[in-house]
Amino acid sequence: MNYLSTHLHLFLTSALLLIHANVLHAQTAPELLETLVVSGERSSDALLKRHLVKKTAEDFAVGARLDPAELLRTIPGVQVDSRSNYAQDTRISLRGFGARSAFGVRGIDLQVDGIPLSTPDGQGQLASVMLDNIASVQVLRGPMAALYGNGAGGVIALQTAAPDTSNVGVSFVGGDPGLARHLLSGEWRNNNIAMRAQVAKTNIDGERPHSRAEREQIALQLFYTTDNDLDLIIKYDASDDPLLQDPLGLTVEQWRSNPTQINPLAEIYNTRKSVTHQQNSISLRDNTGATRWQTGLWQGERAITQYLGFAGDAITGSGGVVDLQRDFSGANVTLTHSLQLFNVPTDISVGAEFAQMQDDRRGYVNERGIAGELRRDEAGEVNSRDIYSLIQLHPSEKFMLYSGARHSQLDFAVTDYFIVPPATGANNNLASNPDDSGARQYSEDSFAIGAHYAFTAEWELFASSGRGYETPTLTEMAYKSDATGLNIDLQTALNRQQEWGITYQSDEFLELNLTQFIIATENEIVVDQSVGGRTSYRNAAETERKGYELFGRYALNANLLMQFSLQSLSAVYSAGEWNGRQLPGVAREQYQLSVQWLPFATDVLQLDLGAQQRSRIYSADNNQVYAPDFYTLDLSARGAYSANSLQVNWWLKLANLSDETYVGSVIVNQSNGRAFEPALGRNLSAGISLVHNFR
Repeated sequence: MNYLSTHLHLFLTSALLLIHANVLHAQTAPELLETLVVSGERSSDALLKRHLVKKTAEDFAVGARLDPAELLRTIPGVQVDSRSNYAQDTRISLRGFGARSAFGVRGIDLQVDGIPLSTPDGQGQLASVMLDNIASVQVLRGPMAALYGNGAGGVIALQTAAPDTSNVGVSFVGGDPGLARHLLSGEWRNNNIAMRAQVAKTNIDGERPHSRAEREQIALQLFYTTDNDLDLIIKYDASDDPLLQDPLGLTVEQWRSNPTQINPLAEIYNTRKSVTHQQNSISLRDNTGATRWQTGLWQGERAITQYLGFAGDAITGSGGVVDLQRDFSGANVTLTHSLQLFNVPTDISVGAEFAQMQDDRRGYVNERGIAGELRRDEAGEVNSRDIYSLIQLHPSEKFMLYSGARHSQLDFAVTDYFIVPPATGANNNLASNPDDSGARQYSEDSFAIGAHYAFTAEWELFASSGRGYETPTLTEMAYKSDATGLNIDLQTALNRQQEWGITYQSDEFLELNLTQFIIATENEIVVDQSVGGRTSYRNAAETERKGYELFGRYALNANLLMQFSLQSLSAVYSAGEWNGRQLPGVAREQYQLSVQWLPFATDVLQLDLGAQQRSRIYSADNNQVYAPDFYTLDLSARGAYSANSLQVNWWLKLANLSDETYVGSVIVNQSNGRAFEPALGRNLSAGISLVHNFR
């Protein structure tokens, strides 16, 4: 990972300078609060707890920490589609938002320690995140998510924790299909300063031919708390995926005959992807005092080279090889003040966020796995400017009112450098490529209002309503289905959400949350067609989502914990050509169960059971082809043992115990019918870590 070392010196230098600066100015530094970031642990965040589910590291399923599904299982409203294809990433949708994604995550705001992973146009991914050090995950659903801006059909916030001790460790993971992962880590703690460094290398052979994957990752973190409780976090994350082979999707007939076979086009065009990603961030916060504030800065780069399953040799075809260089950066600040408003305790928050991304995109002819002639050369840019506010009123200890709003301004612009003018004279029949430059501005408002009432110490009612929006991403605007040029005709999708429910919590033994919701969307952004890895989009007339979610956590005793979630979601087109048809990529029903048992009442052995059942998923708007319903059962065991300064942790997992043949993910509106991405059959994996603690 030589390329990673080029940024290491800059990271360490910045860390030392910032520590020095904060020590000098600790007495005059203003106080902070992160009100609009889910990761806070404040009483003023009580409203958020009615709309989110939080899981800590103790609740996570064991695994290689390459798939976010290990962290998100049993969270209601979340559908995680594991493609078993690392060239396309895990697809995550929340109440149907993001289901259209051909790769990565759309329509959901992703954060780590309050720093956005999503770009200003609403696209993101978790493949570059080192999931090993995630201490908790929170998922915010419903109208309140509209306050997080573009594409916030929900918020998934991951959190790390500062090291408590100084130690070094090494871990090994192996298993099916040809999985090998090695992780080296070190942590250091001295009073109010702590650091963590992790380096990992992963190799996967894959169950299908042409599905190998290689990944290298590094994560560096510095935590510092001043004498007046100002918290500073500096992070550097980088990953290098030199080879991610893409076996492509299968038709329903191919999947039924042999789900582990390869799509022949994958070998003809040597479909694959390579990715490098790095991101730096600095965040400051202070949760003390009547006036609190928080701020964050981030910057990163991402480079992708992808070979698609076709040649793309037409002069207007944009090529079958994608070469993308992306730079992104941003800053946010939130100020919160607590006061008495007409003798009512009140928290008022205001904030602003600025973000930008620049894409340099080239396309080449795919000459059977070799990049050929240029077919695309353009520069794209997105800038966003957001302001937001939130007011929380506490008329009594049992009753709370809250209201928030956000205004967003987004500017999209693409400059085309690949222009082939029409020939003249005898050669006027030669193909040409016009100037496809274009620009589009979006100015949108979102808001939310709600209340909750605790009518007993255990029972609470809540209700909220809001308006959100989702612009197309720059990638989704890249293609038209029937012409060349930027698809600037795509409109903003506007949604109105209503949600209400009831919660019950009795000490730490029983927690229940029942939520019902209705979401009506105008100009829903959906897949128009997907051909050979290239996807174009359009606006649907209207869609409607309605359903309910039940989440439960029940500790039978100190050694036996059960968690479950039930989801029923009717997501249909409510107007237009496909009126009444179910949205592709969205399951109507999903049931999940997790059971954790300590048979000896100690950490020396823990047995886990994970079960999931999901209904059919349609692959296209016409609802003619669908991936059948399925159920899976996972069994695992884990344990921890200490001997003097050595800590040993191990785990063993048997996934898909019944060897169910099912579709892990569908490629929405795939024109050639190759829409099915098979999931893994029965597979066994194991891991062990050795940690030496310094006393």
